[in-house]
Amino acid sequence: MFERLLVPLDGSVLAESVLPVAVTLAERLPARITLLHVVESDPPESVHGARHLTRADEAEAYLAGVAERLRREAGVEVSHHVHTVAEGRVAQSIVEHSRELGQDLVVIATHGRGGVRGFLWGNVAQQVLGEGERPVLVVHAPAGQGEEDDAVQVLQPQRWQTVVVPLDGGERHETSLPVAAEVARRFGARLHLVTVIPQRADLRGSEGTLGRFFPAATQAMLEAEEQQAAAYLAVQAHHWAELAGIAVTTEVRWGEPAAQLVEALKQQNADLVVMASHAHRGWEAFWAGRVTPRVMAQWGRPALLVQAGPMPDRPI
Repeated sequence: MFERLLVPLDGSVLAESVLPVAVTLAERLPARITLLHVVESDPPESVHGARHLTRADEAEAYLAGVAERLRREAGVEVSHHVHTVAEGRVAQSIVEHSRELGQDLVVIATHGRGGVRGFLWGNVAQQVLGEGERPVLVVHAPAGQGEEDDAVQVLQPQRWQTVVVPLDGGERHETSLPVAAEVARRFGARLHLVTVIPQRADLRGSEGTLGRFFPAATQAMLEAEEQQAAAYLAVQAHHWAELAGIAVTTEVRWGEPAAQLVEALKQQNADLVVMASHAHRGWEAFWAGRVTPRVMAQWGRPALLVQAGPMPDRPI
């Protein structure tokens, strides 16, 4: 499991919204926290409504203060590091530091310039996942939190009771299961496995053409896939319930995948979603089209993103 958590901070209260989650993980796993700040070249005057850290000395003082607060208030093991050479590629620098410092989980907030898609998918998480080395835990900054807010309460408990894992029936997405099961075990949470089968109207490409010309046959095929999906989830549920000693429930939904996954998360009152990216085969083909970022854009609670497994070898 995760033993070293890398927490990039930019000096803002919004970025510090990750601290309660990082502290909770550090206590439950247990794990050590490393705070990181990357000095930017040509930095903005402010970030998220707060004065931006532009110099190495002020970044050092800031991180040292946060680290001391975490030790004093939460009793967790914390170190900090400032990348002092002005960096134009901040996201890539975070990726490199996660590797150089031996970190196995990056914990970041979704609030950077450009919004969720600009900061998360255009920068840090996409690059970290693209390296295939470091999972990313994404924490959404609370709505309305700004520069005049007090310091984040790091002892605010994170009582995760339901962990949801979207699956597509393929081995590539199963990389999320060991991580999710272990998190559920450490928190005493329920694990909920969910998949989505498309309705005929949602099919695209050759499948959509087939559905228009052969609606009855296509519907029968989709219903067979629903039964296959239910059986697959039942096998996974039994395996992880036995292996991890946790409660596991399952659900098969119909419709557009991103919308249905968001609805499932809401109905289950999920505290954490664990997702793997990306899948491209079987009923997995329906999931291609970047489901994960579309779910992330609509989901306001923590999401743990892991690298999907390699594509299976195909016969030549």
